[in-house]
Amino acid sequence: MISEREAAKYPFLKEAVALVEVLNLTLDDLSDPSHEKVLDRAERRVSQAILNGKTETDLGDSITELLSFPVANMFVNVMAEDFLDRRYALSEAVRTNALLEDESEDRIAKMARNEFDWNLRLVRERLDGKLYRFELRFGDYLRNAASFREPKWKLVNRLMREGYVLLTKPEAARLLQEEVQRRVYGFVSKHTRLNLPEPLRNKVDSLGKLLDENRSRLTGGDMPAEVRMDAIPPCIQHAFEGLMAGKRLSHMERFALTSFLIHAGMEIDDIVMLFVSVTDFDESFTRYQIEHIAGLRGSRTRYTPPTCATLRTHGVCYNPDGRCQRVKHPLSYYRFKVRDFQQDEEDKQVEPSNTNTEH
Repeated sequence: MISEREAAKYPFLKEAVALVEVLNLTLDDLSDPSHEKVLDRAERRVSQAILNGKTETDLGDSITELLSFPVANMFVNVMAEDFLDRRYALSEAVRTNALLEDESEDRIAKMARNEFDWNLRLVRERLDGKLYRFELRFGDYLRNAASFREPKWKLVNRLMREGYVLLTKPEAARLLQEEVQRRVYGFVSKHTRLNLPEPLRNKVDSLGKLLDENRSRLTGGDMPAEVRMDAIPPCIQHAFEGLMAGKRLSHMERFALTSFLIHAGMEIDDIVMLFVSVTDFDESFTRYQIEHIAGLRGSRTRYTPPTCATLRTHGVCYNPDGRCQRVKHPLSYYRFKVRDFQQDEEDKQVEPSNTNTEH
């Protein structure tokens, strides 16, 4: 039987979920003043996800910490924001990764096997200066590492034997983070409509206000002045918001976003910093890729973004609007929209003339 403290540390575990279900708490129960600490902690979990992208752990009161997780999930679910779903799921998964740093290899293996059905074996081998503590069946490895962009995660660069991939302890924890993120996302992405009692509704309204106040910062509204983020085409906006929410962009999305921002006038350093929020961020590797696209490395070719037709072919043409129908390239969309904004701003600065002058 799982302990309250263990359940509070990892509230997504099946036994932890069952422990909460036994309590059979209703919405009216949660609105009682006796559960005020739970509501406050749940609100804080979501606000930390919004503001910092990482949920902090508070084990001072195990029951409050445990109960706050499903309540926070409910808050996110009711808010029905796809962007928040992804950001919150990543935030909770990053929290788990931090906790796993202090766990034994046996505990990590137990979680991997029992919760996520990993075919995993414990080992102890030092090869090429690394201490490997796990062997993971390549299918389980690929399910979680296939979307990683860093070369070290590519299967061709891994040490394998008899269909098992060797892993260090931090690598195993990082792969488990992917599993946790998917599970939490499954909890919050159903977008159920609930008639919440006033204390819960007040928390949701407060979180909605917090999200709105920070939306521009999180989705690009305070980008460098050289780039008009309110003029970027929907496909680039979709890629940008996904990046800020912790989504793993496809190669085409990443290339389209980076090349577009380069041509729109964003500084290389600013583009590099966009990727800081992405797990597994490697600044030197990311900078090299961006500088290569900008024509500062390799062949010195400055790459332009893909055409609209190419983006459609790769399935990354999202939410096209009326202007999209009249252009063939994301940069054309951007130039036309910037021109329109500039014209509107100039028109506002011109005072209306007096047409009633007598002759």
